[in-house]
Order: sequence, then C-alpha cells, then structure tokens
Amino acid sequence: MSIEETLKDALSGLTTYYEVNHLRANPAKTQVCVFHLRNKEAKRQLNVSWCGTPLSHSEHPVYLGVTLDRCLTFKTHITKTKAKVSTRNNILRKLTNTRWGACPKTLRATALALCFSTAEYACPAWERSTHAKKLDPALNESCRCITGCLKPTNTNNLYILAGIAPPDIRRAVASRTERRRQTTDERHPLHGHVPAPSRLKSRKSFLTSTAPLEKTPTEARLAMWKEKLNNHPHSPTMHIPAAESLPPGDNNWAKWKCLNRLRSGVGRSGKP
Repeated sequence: MSIEETLKDALSGLTTYYEVNHLRANPAKTQVCVFHLRNKEAKRQLNVSWCGTPLSHSEHPVYLGVTLDRCLTFKTHITKTKAKVSTRNNILRKLTNTRWGACPKTLRATALALCFSTAEYACPAWERSTHAKKLDPALNESCRCITGCLKPTNTNNLYILAGIAPPDIRRAVASRTERRRQTTDERHPLHGHVPAPSRLKSRKSFLTSTAPLEKTPTEARLAMWKEKLNNHPHSPTMHIPAAESLPPGDNNWAKWKCLNRLRSGVGRSGKP
C-alpha cells in the first residue's frame, strides 16, 4: 500500500532526526492505526517497521487520554469515560453516609471536581459524537447524589436543584470556548488552519460546525439553559430559576434531601 511506503519514509526521516539530536527511538512502544470508513478493510492491519522492528497495530489507540477508533466515532472513549464517572459516583455516595461529607456544598464541589471534570475532559474533540449522550445517565446519578432525589425525578428539576447546567450545555460551551481560543490565540495548534472540504454530511468538523463563544462561559451556559427550559414548557418544572448555585435550603443532609423531594414532587408522602 502507498500509505505503508509513506509511513516508512516518514519514520526513516524521523530516525535521522533522532540520531542528530542524540535521541533513541523505541519501536516497542510505538503503535500504528489507520482511520477510514471502508468497512471492507476494517480488519486490515498495516505492515510497518521502524529500525527493523515491526510496529504493533492498535484498533483503539490512546492519545493524550482520548481513546480513538477507526471511524473517529469516539464510542469506545465515551464508554470508558462513563465507567470512570460511575466509579466516582460510588465515592460521592460514600460521602452522603458521613457526617462531615453530607453537606450540599461539599457534595456539589466534589461532583464537579471528580465526576463532571472527568466527563468533560477533551470534550471539544468528541462533543459532536452521536454517542456523547450516553454519558448523561452517569452524570444524572451524580446530581441525584447531590440532591438526594429519586430516579423518577425530572432531569430538568434535578440539575436545577443541583445548581449545575445540564451536560449537553456544558459540553457545547466548552467546545465554543475552545473554538474562540482557536480563532484568537496565535499559539493554538489550529490557529489559521483551513478545514478540508467535507465529503460526508454525517461528519461534523470542529472548525465548521462550532461557533466561537461571544460571552463568558457562565453567561453562555445560563442563556442556553434558560432557552432549553423554555423550549419544554410542558415538562414538570419548579418555581426555581436556573442558576449555577445551590437553591436556598438547610445544610443538614436529612432536611436538604427531604426539601428537594418536596420541591420535585417525587418521594414518599403520608396518606391522611
């Protein structure tokens, strides 16, 4: 294949660079992967050698913590990320059973630091994937740990009570923030880059489908959040405005949990 010959020539030049700069190549830790949409050649592996050592083929290489796949759907990466968030939710549940950890502010800060930060890592790269929404159930569980609400609780109410913008909005704002950096910061690797013509409608490029952010991230999240709530007027919502802060309530965990269940209208109630 011509691509194999091209890679061998590139590696030959890289070997010369290593020798000039007194570096040592490590082919044993080098992997090759091919990205394409030809399903007939999905299982084909490249035959490439470097310094006489055949390079191993990886179907899901990891680059800077992001797991890639042949079609760049990021399905594997999102599945692994969801498992990580679920593990961190277990830590969050442990805090609800302790006296010093069962505080709404502590739980919210812990969820943002452990769960949401993990779920949003490098999201400008994979936010447009059709599999991105698979992360939302794990983050819904994080908000249930913060609020003490039950599973039947409407997700709109869940995020209002947790004081955290919904995951799709947070990912979209993060992508738009990165797009603004790409257009304004000359140090950005993609600054001034011209995207290649798109051949498939299903491929949504970061440079062509994401608009730069014109507000602060907080203002953008609130604006998109309120617009989302206005577009679903028939869903059961509370008379609490959307804000990235906890609504008023008691710091006592038992009272806070009971109050949120009363606000959402989902929970046990005594019959007269």
